[in-house]
Formats: sequence, C-alpha cells, structure tokens
Amino acid sequence: MDTEKQFTIFCLCVAVGFVGGVLYEVFSLVRLVFRCGRGKRKTLGIVLDVSFGLSFSLWCIVAAHALRFPDVRVYMYAGYALGLIIYLKSLHRILAFLESLCYNKVSKKARRRKNSQKEVEI
Repeated sequence: MDTEKQFTIFCLCVAVGFVGGVLYEVFSLVRLVFRCGRGKRKTLGIVLDVSFGLSFSLWCIVAAHALRFPDVRVYMYAGYALGLIIYLKSLHRILAFLESLCYNKVSKKARRRKNSQKEVEI
C-alpha cells in the first residue's frame, strides 16, 4: 500500500467517525426518552449500547467501501475512534444540552396538560 495516501485515508476515517457520532444521537435520544440513565433500565441501556456499536461498525464498513479504502489497517480504527471522540467532546455536548432542554419543555407541557385534564374531570 502507498504510504503517501495513509494520511488522507486517516483523515477520512476521522471524518467518518465524526459523522458516525451523529448516529449516537439517535440512541442517546432513545435512552433519554426511556430514562435509561443512572442505573435505571440497565438491560435496555445495554441493548442500546450494543445496537449503537453494531450500527457504528456497519456505518464504518459502508463508508470504507463507498470511499474505496484499501486493506483494513490499525490506523483506520484509530481514525474512527478519534472522530467519534472529537464528536463526543464537541458537538455532542451542544446537542445534548439542546436535547435535554427540549425534552424538559415537552415533559413540562405534558404534565400541565395532564393536571388540567384532572381538574376538568373533578
């Protein structure tokens, strides 16, 4: 394999890992809706983590095929992991804040609606 293309492929792997981090948001939203954090619903949390791992692996394989990467090398895995870490340390924090903000507003409105329906019934 050409060594001159390795850095380019590594950078593409970082980009694939970063974009794959967006896939994590889907699973994060499901965890938030079903309240899997803080020791609650551990089984569902494990299932979602394994599902994310499999989905991320499939995404990396599809991207590697579409970008016509050569043989699989260790630095490719490092690039995927680095891209995911960069995503989790940057954009994920912003989206997690906005996600929890929206979730709190929706749940607050749902509680108000539920309380107002109880008042109507009485």
